[in-house]
Amino acid sequence: MIPIELLIAQTINGLVYASILFLVSSGLTMIYGIMNILNLAHGSLYMLGAYFAITIIMKLAGGSPWGYLAAFILAPTAVMAVGAAIEVGLLKPIYGKPEEYQLLLTFGLILIFDEVVKLIWGPAYINFPNPGRFLGSIEVAGFEFPVYRLLLIALGFSVAWLLWFLLSKTTLGKKMRAAAADREIVSALGVSVPLLFTGAFMLGSFLSGLGGVAAGPLYTASPGMGIDIIVNSFAVIVIGGMGSILGALVGSLIVGLTRAYAIVIYPAIELALVYLIMVIVLLVRPVGLFGKPEEVRR
Repeated sequence: MIPIELLIAQTINGLVYASILFLVSSGLTMIYGIMNILNLAHGSLYMLGAYFAITIIMKLAGGSPWGYLAAFILAPTAVMAVGAAIEVGLLKPIYGKPEEYQLLLTFGLILIFDEVVKLIWGPAYINFPNPGRFLGSIEVAGFEFPVYRLLLIALGFSVAWLLWFLLSKTTLGKKMRAAAADREIVSALGVSVPLLFTGAFMLGSFLSGLGGVAAGPLYTASPGMGIDIIVNSFAVIVIGGMGSILGALVGSLIVGLTRAYAIVIYPAIELALVYLIMVIVLLVRPVGLFGKPEEVRR
């Protein structure tokens, strides 16, 4: 019998990972849902977020507490600028062509970004200064938890609410959803669909970069770190449903908590259990828990 205190601790750990996973997978699923682009290089933007953050924290702020605050603002913004360059300079010219073009291009970007990171920051792992030294920790169920981890949980749920508000309650969000449903009609109404797409890709890139900043102090920065997160993000959006922000949130919670509980219950099946859940969901509901049957896009 597993002590209840340990389960509570693992629940918190699972929520921390789920929050980071949601930041990345929400951007990935939003880009797909609005633009119909499956961006394989999304994990590389997460990696860039972590490296931009360590540069800001150490080089510009000398490891001070203000460096973390600056990193959470500036690093995702820098990643967003990279995303804008990718969408305008590389993806836009191949819109309307077979999806293989997008997959090959974004896969190539993974290789390019990995080499760029090695050239600029080197191949070694880079550790972040411990945010716990100025944020401290609190006791939960007999375990000491850094306040930073609890703040990440709050960040994940806050971003989920903000995305819901943006897409459901604002004019911009309604235009994005309309463009996803029928590009020709939205364009005929005088809305710049290319500009909407660029904005959607930039927002998705910002979220991925934000995930990298959040994860850096927990997992360090290393070349290729985007591979693990993008694989799990695909599991999330398959479980939750492609193009659904709610699905990304629920899928992230399922993956994060499943991995956390499996570590203490039966570690040997930790990773396999996530993909078993994914297979079961696909067998029962091929479009995911909150996905909608794909319609022909115009």
